[in-house]
Amino acid sequence: MNAHSIERSLMTESNQFASSKLIRDVVALGKKQSMSGFPNPNREGCPSRSSLRAMARRDRHFALVDMPVSHIVGCSPCFTEYAHFRRMSVVWRGLRLTAASLAVLAVLFAATRFSRYPVNLSRQQSASEKQIDRQPSGATTKQTIRPAAPLLVRVDLSSFSPTRGDEAEDSRNKVHLPQKLLRVRFILPLGMEPGEYEIRLQDDAGTVFINKRALGHMTNGTTSMEMNMDLAGAHRGNFTLMVHPPGESWRKFPVVIG
Repeated sequence: MNAHSIERSLMTESNQFASSKLIRDVVALGKKQSMSGFPNPNREGCPSRSSLRAMARRDRHFALVDMPVSHIVGCSPCFTEYAHFRRMSVVWRGLRLTAASLAVLAVLFAATRFSRYPVNLSRQQSASEKQIDRQPSGATTKQTIRPAAPLLVRVDLSSFSPTRGDEAEDSRNKVHLPQKLLRVRFILPLGMEPGEYEIRLQDDAGTVFINKRALGHMTNGTTSMEMNMDLAGAHRGNFTLMVHPPGESWRKFPVVIG
């Protein structure tokens, strides 16, 4: 390249730089003039804030013919608002791009981490499974143990000779009950009517271990009733079963627990 060509190239670049600077100066002067040179204190003919915001955000639903361009460049308050919305639109767009970039980076980081350390994760999972397997058997037993169901017992009181009131027991037969949780079905003596019965179980010292109420039901001329009796904590020995029929006096039956 000769000297003449170099000189022409330098002059062209200088002219382009001067033109660019001139354009920037003109634009800056125009912005300054638009923001302060056209006051409109009464806001006559001003578009709504939503229109200015849509215009600043380049809303596609906002047609070009609907944009109040001629008004904005000749109204300093509207131009100021438009410039503010425009700056905010650019900022939010940058934030959205930044958030999207961070999300992509997070996904790439997670994918890279899991692809590099699959063996370690498997070892951790195996260690957790081993820890579960090594738990004391007692913990598993506590979870699987269920309360024992009551033992079903049928007691036929019709074969006994109960006494009334405070009379002494004259029967040699006795009811034998085990020291367990029981579900007892009492077959009541002939003549006892259906209704609510009160039942007590007490020892020779008069200590009451059971005091409940149960309904007597009649089936085929025989009255019976069912109730739970927890005798697991009762001591061995002689007891008295006291049955109070509805509207009648107490009946006593001898009981042996053991």
